[in-house]
Amino acid sequence: MKLPTKFFTAILVLGALISSCSKKNDGPAGGGYNYGPGNIFIKQGTEGITRINMQNGELSGVIPNWIGAGWDISWDGTKGVKQLNPASYDTRYIIFNTGDGATIKEIFYEPNDNHGGLPYISPDGTKLALQPMLDDGLVILDMNGRVLKNIAGYGNDHDFKYLDPIAWEPGGTILFKKNGSLYRTNTSFTSASKIKDIPFSDWQGYACASPDGKKIALSAGNHIWLMNADGSDFHQVTESNQSEIKPCFSPDSKYIAIAANSRAGVPGSGSTAAHLCLVPADGQVYKVWPGEDNRVIQVQVKGEERSDGLGTTIVGDFVWR
Repeated sequence: MKLPTKFFTAILVLGALISSCSKKNDGPAGGGYNYGPGNIFIKQGTEGITRINMQNGELSGVIPNWIGAGWDISWDGTKGVKQLNPASYDTRYIIFNTGDGATIKEIFYEPNDNHGGLPYISPDGTKLALQPMLDDGLVILDMNGRVLKNIAGYGNDHDFKYLDPIAWEPGGTILFKKNGSLYRTNTSFTSASKIKDIPFSDWQGYACASPDGKKIALSAGNHIWLMNADGSDFHQVTESNQSEIKPCFSPDSKYIAIAANSRAGVPGSGSTAAHLCLVPADGQVYKVWPGEDNRVIQVQVKGEERSDGLGTTIVGDFVWR
């Protein structure tokens, strides 16, 4: 007996559905612990730097705690930098291997201030940008500690202020705040141009660029906002009755990791800590509280799963590499 074509079509569709439902670790929407590429590196309070493997959810140590403030991880995830509190006038920046924590080299910098600024590794791994201090502006070092630039400000109407946030872009430019607007330097740091006015008084200047160079995200007005790299299409992409902060793009630029869902307003929680979650970087608006939008990923650490559905606790800084 010859079976109709529609029968075979139905079998193929059913098989595809069964196959798709059986997948457990095919990305953030697929369940399990496969949240995406790379690792999220976290500095939690007085702990050292740990990492969440985003393919399997496993947490591991990178380096133990140290006496110092700043740190960063290279864009390729292979190296890190930590800043040591100065024992003398020099500030030491330790470059380490993220695989085994071993020191690769020490960089010495003699600042105009009593210590150097927080370090950020350039996308190509050849420079450190130091966050402005009281007597230093934006400082750019090479990996031997040689000062390439010490920039007081851009224009007659701008001086860098103490701890003004800065952020590298993938092409080697730097994002910063000037007079309530988002600016970027050129690659030689000799000039800067306005990207967009940011219409929020609570915006402190924090911003991050996607690794593909197409998007910029920032936290303002209690939520995450996304724009194109040229400042166009600026709009809100998260919703909640609390606040979302510290956006950081995934290495493939498809997701944004954020600290969200503080339990400060939850009766009996006894906690004000935020929690790690991921939202797609596709420009749509997402409600971030667990259960409100199944496209939002609450990042769970394997073996430390939470019964309340919230992601792992975030009480420090993190980067996704």
